[in-house]
Amino acid sequence: MNDIWHFLKEFESKDIVKRFIAKKYNYSLNSSKALEINSAFIQGREYFSSSQNADISVRPLLQYYGMVALSRGLILILDKDARENNITPSHGLKIKNWSDISKSGKIEDILLKSSNGTFHELIKVTNNKSYFRAGSSGINWQVSFDIPPTEVEFSFKEIAYCFPDLRQSVKAWMDIEVPSRIMNEFKVEGDKYKLKIQGKYDKGLFDQIFPETYFKGIEINEEGNASCIVKFNSEQTPNLCQQWVTAFQVIGDPCVVPPFKNGFYLNDISTMYSSSFILGTISRYYPSTWNNINKGINNDSVLPFAMNYMDFIQEKFPQTIMDFIKSPYDFEK
Repeated sequence: MNDIWHFLKEFESKDIVKRFIAKKYNYSLNSSKALEINSAFIQGREYFSSSQNADISVRPLLQYYGMVALSRGLILILDKDARENNITPSHGLKIKNWSDISKSGKIEDILLKSSNGTFHELIKVTNNKSYFRAGSSGINWQVSFDIPPTEVEFSFKEIAYCFPDLRQSVKAWMDIEVPSRIMNEFKVEGDKYKLKIQGKYDKGLFDQIFPETYFKGIEINEEGNASCIVKFNSEQTPNLCQQWVTAFQVIGDPCVVPPFKNGFYLNDISTMYSSSFILGTISRYYPSTWNNINKGINNDSVLPFAMNYMDFIQEKFPQTIMDFIKSPYDFEK
């Protein structure tokens, strides 16, 4: 376990949790709720520890259960009124089209449908906010998207675009150029957003990231081969996600990716949750399909992505939980 868990282990102590809540939120937490928070973080750590050493046949499921436990712990901390007995026990997601996927083998076409449950409660309690390391190793920026309706539908492919650190694995999996670009600047000028996007203009890629059906009055101007300036009406927010590692290794950057086709956005913590739900569900309820993938028998092009994704989540999901626990930050006050 790394330094993130050294911090998260503090939430396995009833006394520390009660002191933390009193200092941060200025109210007294009763012992029974403190123990509920302790239990969630203990369970999350144990699942993550077990998944790290588990066979690939069960690793996605163990890791997902760890994410559920940590998510419920975060909900209990951020929502004063949340208790174990009033948090909806449902995961809040289901795969809608498995019969089609089992025939086609195209895992990227998996369609998720959300409902009441941990997924939506996690979005609400985090205000659908993503924290960013923008040209920095520390958090220095944030974006809050509108809370989506309880019931929304989105695909695995749409979620996969939201992990720019894994773009090479996504490209190898689907044999496509992943539509994402690093964003170096974000401003509001009058009634328009102004974004500085890294790299040369590519019409096909930009049409995916900034489809005209969503982004009205769009203007794109090149600044040599190094970057582009993109302006559009400010009623539509660009879809942004964190790239954790750049050429400088410890320095992160926001990336702009295509909007979800149904016109809503998901913050980084909920895209992590939903992706792990997919892999955990396949390994739990469709083990023959997962076995065919991880044994290289059938439809195994997703395997490198899945393995790299699980390594990514092992570190970044606990970090993201910690980011919200430590919030708000000075730039938000």
